[in-house]
Amino acid sequence: MPEASYSFDALSLSSTERERVLTELAERLPGKGLKRMLSVRAKLEVAKALQVDLRRGLKERSVVHYARAGTWVPASSVQAYLDDCLQAMPPSNPYHGPSHVVDILQFLVTLLEETGLDQVLSPESRAALFLAGAAHDVDHTGTTNAFLVSLGHAYVEEVEDGVGPMESHSARRATALLEERRLRLSPAPVLLRDVVRATIHGTDLARHQQIVDSFSAEMEAAVTEEAVAAFFSLESVQGQLLLQLLLKAGDVSNPTRPLATAKAWNSQVYQEFYAEGDQVLSAGGKPNPLHDRRTNSIPKSSVGFINWVKCIFNLLKEFLVRCKDAGVSEVRPEGLDAVLARLDENAASFAKEAAQLEACHSCRLSILYTKRKQVTS
Repeated sequence: MPEASYSFDALSLSSTERERVLTELAERLPGKGLKRMLSVRAKLEVAKALQVDLRRGLKERSVVHYARAGTWVPASSVQAYLDDCLQAMPPSNPYHGPSHVVDILQFLVTLLEETGLDQVLSPESRAALFLAGAAHDVDHTGTTNAFLVSLGHAYVEEVEDGVGPMESHSARRATALLEERRLRLSPAPVLLRDVVRATIHGTDLARHQQIVDSFSAEMEAAVTEEAVAAFFSLESVQGQLLLQLLLKAGDVSNPTRPLATAKAWNSQVYQEFYAEGDQVLSAGGKPNPLHDRRTNSIPKSSVGFINWVKCIFNLLKEFLVRCKDAGVSEVRPEGLDAVLARLDENAASFAKEAAQLEACHSCRLSILYTKRKQVTS
């Protein structure tokens, strides 16, 4: 079905269909669904806590005591959290709207299934990735961090050390929603919140190279199955780096879709880019070249972006190959082949389009030059 394919098109969905797909993705999330993953962990912790208290002679406590303490996950919590995240995505944003949330979550769930990471990532890691993905752009302004800073936007006051204002705000809002909806992994709810926050922080493009370099260094040092296994744990530095890289991959996965869908997403992206560029120009400033509708070539810029995106997926595939070589038989590096092939196909198509536009532009200039020469002669 489309929801289980790299060819998914979130832009074609109605608001009702978006909600349905999100619910299905949460249930499909490897590990018997997000609700079950969180609830089973909670029940295990209740059982452990009860055993400890019984050994200590604290017989007056009961399951009800721990339930009231917030250990249980209400059945409606996950859906409420997802609804909160969707509603916090301004529908007026051409790109950073509700469809973006559905798009990247569908991509991430599909990627986990296709590569076998669903079999090796801990349930806690899978839950954290999904929860972070749902909230990574909540309250997005449809503009860049640089623009927010230039405006002195309120989000700038929320900046955490080394993280942009947009990602700082979204992460802060995500952790508040987690607490409000009582989505916890007892006995360490703080760990879940911290990992979700750090994973969202990782989507800040200014931190891209730092994350890639750190992940690469940890990957190179992992030469045994035991060392590789650290990447599959929520508690380890390696595991948190992998979640950051996975969410980054999902966040820039639009060019991995079929060409028509990739172009549709491009249109949404550049509506936001050009709107920001227009505001910068009207204020007498110089816009980012990608935001300048007067000079930017979307097909040409798309080729450059795809080449950048490929580096992320090549790194992920290299990691999966290393896992396989270290003895982790469940992973399937070939699960990324379709993604990489699609990137090559789309890059070739955009390059061809860019060349055609350049040829037309040169032809128009030549005709204009000839006409002017005729007038002056």
